[in-house]
Amino acid sequence: MSHLGLEALRRILGGEGGPRERESAADHLLSCDRCRLQATTLVDELRTKSPGLRREGPLQLVLDLIERERQSGVESLVAFAERTEVRRLPSRRSQRDRVRMTKACHTIAFFKLVLAELKEEPSWDEAEFLASLALLAVEAMSQRQQITQASSNDLQAEVWTAVANARRLAAEWKRADQALANAERHLKEGTGEPFLKAGLLSITASTLAEMGHESRALDALEGCRAIYQNLSEWALLGRTLVQKANILVETDPSEGLVALDHAAPLIPGEDSYLTLLAELLRARCLIELQEPTAALQVFQRSSPLLIGNPRIRLRIRGRFTCALLLDALDSKQQAERLFDDVVDRDIEHELYKDAFLDLLYLYGVHVKAGHGDKAARVCRRALTDPALSGIAHDQLRAVWTQLLETATAQKQPVSPDSLKDLRQYVNVYWKSPAPVAPEIAFRG
Repeated sequence: MSHLGLEALRRILGGEGGPRERESAADHLLSCDRCRLQATTLVDELRTKSPGLRREGPLQLVLDLIERERQSGVESLVAFAERTEVRRLPSRRSQRDRVRMTKACHTIAFFKLVLAELKEEPSWDEAEFLASLALLAVEAMSQRQQITQASSNDLQAEVWTAVANARRLAAEWKRADQALANAERHLKEGTGEPFLKAGLLSITASTLAEMGHESRALDALEGCRAIYQNLSEWALLGRTLVQKANILVETDPSEGLVALDHAAPLIPGEDSYLTLLAELLRARCLIELQEPTAALQVFQRSSPLLIGNPRIRLRIRGRFTCALLLDALDSKQQAERLFDDVVDRDIEHELYKDAFLDLLYLYGVHVKAGHGDKAARVCRRALTDPALSGIAHDQLRAVWTQLLETATAQKQPVSPDSLKDLRQYVNVYWKSPAPVAPEIAFRG
């Protein structure tokens, strides 16, 4: 059906027209946001003349939907205003008290606002506080019987899933596992919403992958993929396949490319972030497969997206991929300078794990080329840079010191397998020491 004109809407909503005309118009209005927006203005006009406006049959469904959308919109605005007031309070205790006691905070709109902040918050400590506010809002809604107990469990599961991700990013592994367990427990007592289960599986996969449990991470992603495919949620399925490629890029780049090929037609054109991430991963996979010319073509077509992307970490990883390409194409000096610049930017933006991993990668490049002096310089930077030395624990400093001694003494180089193990060690234990210090093996 074509869009409804203003006069046609006025006539039909005013009660004119035959039954079939009204039914057809109602069906269209229920599915067309554009026409329903026009109808909202006309309904306000009609209600000014007739405050108790009602219509029979399908048209009443339209009027009810317009009223629900209006109430939801007002609730969102009130939640935004209330969140601003909460933020202005001087202490976390006073903020929690206001959320606990203020009715305007006990709405789904307020909960969603705080949850969205939690998901984007880079500080682990602040994320934990935001989670406490979200849980207070859920508790209050449950006490006021605004939501069922099953829905309350769903909302709590969303919070704990987001908390698990924040703890993962902060390398708080035990706490991340506990948050995942909390989310799983609440989901079992919830409504059975499959989207929430898929979201939990996605964060579980990321956590397992970073801790080195690749096969378990891929199993979790397979469960996530099955849910999205069953629901015909193709964009989310595409995102899951990109996540799979991110896990496989270094260990099985061929399968990573297969995942990216399947993801490509599913990624929405307007999702520039996921498109760019997929292209950078494709370039990385091709570099790992020693196909730098093909990787260069992929990188070049992604460059416009890279320049304009607002996410600083993704832009830095793009520069890292560029350095990998230069190295693979035998532009060694340019690659080395760009690797150094990547580490500078990691440190500037407090991406300390990335900085340690990038330095370790650069160390491996120099060891492979037989440049012990350059490898030693990388170790000295890891040990003496004020930002890095201030955050490194004794065990990590001991690892860098041993690598420095090896490079300085021109001993047998560290083996590729040992460097791979050290990368996994840094990935997991950059913030806190491992139960057992890693052993460094050398080439025979």
